[in-house]
Amino acid sequence: MRTIKELDKNELEAILLEFYNQFETGFDFEEFLKPFLEAIGLSEVEVTKKTGDGGIDLKAVKNGLVELNGNDVVKYKVQAKRYKPGKSIAPEKIDALRGTLLTNEKGLFITTGHVSKKAKEDALLKDEHRPVIVLDGLDLISILIDKGIGFSYKPVFSAEALNEFSNNNIMANEKELPDIQKDIIYKNITSNDIRARIISVPTSIVEKIENNQEKHSLKVKVNGTKEYDASFNPTRKFISGVTELLKDFGILKEDKTFEEKRIGWSTDGSKIELSI
Repeated sequence: MRTIKELDKNELEAILLEFYNQFETGFDFEEFLKPFLEAIGLSEVEVTKKTGDGGIDLKAVKNGLVELNGNDVVKYKVQAKRYKPGKSIAPEKIDALRGTLLTNEKGLFITTGHVSKKAKEDALLKDEHRPVIVLDGLDLISILIDKGIGFSYKPVFSAEALNEFSNNNIMANEKELPDIQKDIIYKNITSNDIRARIISVPTSIVEKIENNQEKHSLKVKVNGTKEYDASFNPTRKFISGVTELLKDFGILKEDKTFEEKRIGWSTDGSKIELSI
């Protein structure tokens, strides 16, 4: 897995300002988003601004399983706002995008401005049939860094990183798992998880947890020994309150670097077991 230097807010804001200044107009920003959306997994991306399509700036789809003959394709309508970094976006502007969505379409609101955490959550959960995903300026920069878009790096060989890659992928500790961990699911702790100080829970684990219809506290045991109190959010499929856990197991380091890591998951319904 990659070792990534975690930038502080001032560093991210400085990069965001440089990024913002690369686009002279809102339409320049929309044109950039076409290859950007393709890079994050969408297809059939179309810039629609010049057609006057109800304020929608781009359209895209998320391809489904070949075996389902395209019946599970997800359609996205995208609104792009080139706003000065730090400028807050009114929730009404996000709601206006929702108003253009048909049932089971998704909205994607992308801006170089600022959107509060609560506004992002409200946009996603306000209408389950017409959710709007919000990416603000700092979200954009984080994705660009993760994808290596717009950044140049001087490669530095690290024997430690090479060994870490091998160890994480062969999962040598699988042979030493406690007996309780029989049905193991493997899922990476991603850089986005670490930045948000959460850990995304595999869907199959969520389905097995008791009271998985409401938020509640949950015990998380790591490597069959150390136990932590965490908060479980079944709607968003993550556990929070895990900063100490991330630090204890070297995923989040004191020098602000962090490492994506592959971990094993199991549950008896009342608590989560992790193998790191």
